[in-house]
Amino acid sequence: MRIEEALESFEIYLKAVENKSIKTVEAYMSDLQAYTSFLLERGKTKIEEISILDLDAFFDQYQRNHAKASCSRALSSIRSFHKQASLEDASLPNPTRSYKGFSASKHLPVYLSVEQIKMLLDSFPSDLEGIYEKTILLMLYSCGLRVSELCALQVNDIRLQERIVLVKHGKGDKERIVPMALACKEQLGLYLKQCRSIWNTSNSSLLLVNPKGKAITRQFVHSMIKRKVIELGFDPRISAHSFRHSFASHLLDGNADLRSVQELLGHSDIRTTQIYTHIQNERLSRAYDSYFPDLDKEGE
Repeated sequence: MRIEEALESFEIYLKAVENKSIKTVEAYMSDLQAYTSFLLERGKTKIEEISILDLDAFFDQYQRNHAKASCSRALSSIRSFHKQASLEDASLPNPTRSYKGFSASKHLPVYLSVEQIKMLLDSFPSDLEGIYEKTILLMLYSCGLRVSELCALQVNDIRLQERIVLVKHGKGDKERIVPMALACKEQLGLYLKQCRSIWNTSNSSLLLVNPKGKAITRQFVHSMIKRKVIELGFDPRISAHSFRHSFASHLLDGNADLRSVQELLGHSDIRTTQIYTHIQNERLSRAYDSYFPDLDKEGE
């Protein structure tokens, strides 16, 4: 049975047999649209092709941007959907029958998907402040910086042509070298030419200065990100540090090894980096240098 047919049949069942309210039916169908869209992206078009592995992958992704209560509701909707499909056609498997449910942990970092990163970058206007704010977010994400490290960057810490950032004020005063994505290099060059050259009236050595020529503050970065999260309707738990989490998670998804990610993040203990292995969804076939060009093409 095709997924679309099963979905239509289930909606009729909810309305005609279960006599559910309009709002309840809409809630069910909203959950199932997210689920079936995910399945179609994985190449699954028929109910009999769906396995427990698909459920695991779906909830691994869904938990990133939805509260535990929303995930529980989605699971309930999906269980009802598969149960009804198997009742209509006994030959159809019901993968939810043996599915024990997702394991949500409040200790797992909150991060953004690649699609959300692109959506966020595309949301900035092309005026000077838009260039400035987009530069901040690209550096947080593509370099995996802490906010304190970003605010402390000096102009001399940037090797633009080499696409390298020297992080000299990391946690515990440890120094490290971080590559820079091509998209970040181009955006930073735009900021230096169009914004900093005009705003830096006090001849500050800091890389990032605001329109008044003053040093960027952590408070500004946090408030700007909060504003964008609300504007785009993202998970309200997303913070400035979520971009660092996203950096690590996307590198691991791209098959980067854990030790390299540890060095890029500046972690002293690899056990700190291992938290990111628990939030991986699907591993991509390329690591840092091959992953970020996709962002270059679509995010600019």
